[in-house]
Amino acid sequence: MVILRYIMEMTSYEQFLIEEVADTNIPAMKLYQKLGFQEYKRKPVPLKRAEKIGINHFKSLKYEKSLK
Repeated sequence: MVILRYIMEMTSYEQFLIEEVADTNIPAMKLYQKLGFQEYKRKPVPLKRAEKIGINHFKSLKYEKSLK
């Protein structure tokens, strides 16, 4: 978390994207939400594959400095 926060604070980028976080990866989702990321897209996993891998959706997250 320290490295990600450092990058977010010390670069001139206004927007950061994290693509395809598994909906079952609760620790990662909590970390990104704590840092201010918000879901902006959700990609469903086809049913047969979802049953096999245990993931229903992949979420995409976005953080914008101007919102903080």
